[in-house]
This record gives sequence, structure tokens and C-alpha cells, in this order.
Amino acid sequence: LNINEYPELKYLSHGVHYNYAQSLFVAFQASSQKSDVGNELPYHYLEEAERLMEEDAREGNFEDIGKYFNNTTLLCNILICQRKFAEANQILTPCLQKAQRVFGPSHRVTKTLLGIDAKICAYTK
Repeated sequence: LNINEYPELKYLSHGVHYNYAQSLFVAFQASSQKSDVGNELPYHYLEEAERLMEEDAREGNFEDIGKYFNNTTLLCNILICQRKFAEANQILTPCLQKAQRVFGPSHRVTKTLLGIDAKICAYTK
């Protein structure tokens, strides 16, 4: 079965990737909060989550603003945990600009993205 021949399946696969990447991210966060001194954090969870989200970003439908927002938010949070701030900022900027243009400055989506932007700025200054 070639998933590329079935757009409905391809669209659903993006949801599966998102859910799996989000689960990996949540598991990493839980591990980091419970981490004992000397135990290594499961950074491989973040690496896999990043791979899944970047794969979807390359093939993504940026016209679906909700999906674009959710994917960007998750990917940026994954990158921030890996201290990849420049990459997170590069991905965040066009999404934030689109949110400001489409929703305005006081919308929930824009505020969430501005919060991520502030987090990136706090780490890079």
C-alpha cells in the first residue's frame, strides 16, 4: 500500500505522527521532573519526536492554520528542550507572523506563540 496514493490516509498519518511525538515529549518532561542525580534523561525521545515533526513539517499543509499552529508549537518546545534555540526561532517566526496577520495580537493562538518566542529570547539573551 502506497500511502501517497491515498490523501486521506496521508492526512491521518500526520495526526498519528503528532500524537506519537507529543507522547514522547510528555514522557521526556515527566522523566526530567522525576530524574535522580546520575540518571540520564531520555534525550532519544526528543530526537525521535523532532524527526517525526520535521518530517510532517516538510510535507505539511500550511493552509490548515490549526494544524500548522499545533505542529509548530510542539516542534518548537521539543527544540527548546534540546537547546536548539536558533532552529526553534526559525520555525516559529513565520507561524507567529501568520497568526498575527490572521488572528490579531490578542488571540489565544498568537499569545501562545508569543509565549514561546519569549521563552526562546530568555534563553538566547
